[in-house]
Amino acid sequence: MNRLLGAALLLVAAGCATAPLPSAPPGSASRAAYDLPAAATGEIAIVLDMRAARSILALLSKDRFDPAEAKLLQSLPAVRFAIRDSNRPPETFERDVAAGFDDQARIAMFDFRKIREERSRWDALLATISAQEPELVRRATARAAALLPADHPVSVRVLIDLTFGLPGRADHILVESDDKPEGTTLIDLARALSEVAASSPTEQMEHLSRLMASQAYQRAWIAYRASSPAWQKHDPELGQLEPLLRSVAEAGPVSLYAVDENFFPLSLWLKDRMKSSLDELNRVADRLVSTEGDLDQRVALAAEIRRPDFASRVAGPAGAFLADGIIQNLGVDAYRAALSAGPRAFFETYERASRQKGRQLIPLAKVIQDRLAPPAAPHK
Repeated sequence: MNRLLGAALLLVAAGCATAPLPSAPPGSASRAAYDLPAAATGEIAIVLDMRAARSILALLSKDRFDPAEAKLLQSLPAVRFAIRDSNRPPETFERDVAAGFDDQARIAMFDFRKIREERSRWDALLATISAQEPELVRRATARAAALLPADHPVSVRVLIDLTFGLPGRADHILVESDDKPEGTTLIDLARALSEVAASSPTEQMEHLSRLMASQAYQRAWIAYRASSPAWQKHDPELGQLEPLLRSVAEAGPVSLYAVDENFFPLSLWLKDRMKSSLDELNRVADRLVSTEGDLDQRVALAAEIRRPDFASRVAGPAGAFLADGIIQNLGVDAYRAALSAGPRAFFETYERASRQKGRQLIPLAKVIQDRLAPPAAPHK
């Protein structure tokens, strides 16, 4: 997912009509799963770099454009990576920085004009981030570790660069380089905090903490699955449903971080969105099973499931609701155990939670339930 826009992101990703979100109880303690104490014993190290954001803002705060300083910006890794990601030459970046000083100039790729107009606001925010950096990193690290299983430790180093003016529409991108094979996440502060622009500095820091935590958790979750036998083995009993269930079980835990902590449990606050997301998941499952005899349709559906937009539109939102259903009804230990046992266990555990009396969780499609059911005993 490109933006952490709180619970509204799950609404958009599920393809629902936009509607006002309910108001969470003021001052209530967080019930978000990522605010629970961690059980994992590995190490997540978040390294925050603010040089690009500070340098860009310093240039944009000048009375007039300085072409020499614009060239110097390109020595910063975050700026260099952003230019590379844009597939445009460095001259485009320089012209767009200059356009930030000229209301009549056309912006080609990097929009710095609004940043310059609101430079006092961003200067204050960067000062806040600098003053609270240790606590910001600590909170993001704790949140990232909270949802990792504890059966075997994983250690990751997560590089995060704060910047302005990323190309395209994303509020963050992951870039790789020979000198940093672990990758670096570039976060465009203006876009990442656009939904909380009118909020207090505390709320903006919470929003940034959750975005950083999601990037760290995603990296740790990938490392965990790569070292887990349960996630590496093929499950032939799931048949055509295996890629779908795997996609949802992989994306759902990460998508939990896209939800503001005030909207947990999701089945209470986002009931309509939950129904829409899981209905779409169930429809895809029905389509997969109905095409078992049609090779062309099977191939087309398999390709659809592998596309990134499927993760943001179906797998992520549906998986987040399944994950929260498990946590709220069976507890975080049951959730971690389900993650440690692989994709099938993730769905089996939700199925068990949905059958609890009075829980009113959306049931899985019958075709999914049938594939999860243990084989019938041979008839004597």
